[in-house]
Amino acid sequence: MFFKKKKNCMSIDQLRRLDKKQLKYVTQRDYEKGADVKLGDGGAVNISGNYFMIVCFGKTVFEAPVSEVRVGELMDLSGFTATYTDEKGQRISIIAKYSDGAISLTK
Repeated sequence: MFFKKKKNCMSIDQLRRLDKKQLKYVTQRDYEKGADVKLGDGGAVNISGNYFMIVCFGKTVFEAPVSEVRVGELMDLSGFTATYTDEKGQRISIIAKYSDGAISLTK
């Protein structure tokens, strides 16, 4: 018809542009409880080799192969969601909010 279906995930090149992007905080969706659990504050995206990682205060809070992770920006462009199904079949879904540039170094 007149409208094309919009892709809901980033390409590998778009993912690589997120490398070193500062984050305000990261949450993970708990499907059993229907709530979000905070994983960390003051982090950054790190793409190392073929892995997409999010590190908060030196701790890796999310890691997935670049080829298997699905990442899409939030509608208000204030962050992104990332979804990955691990080798056990568990679906891991996180929300990361971009930092405004000022990251506090205290918890």
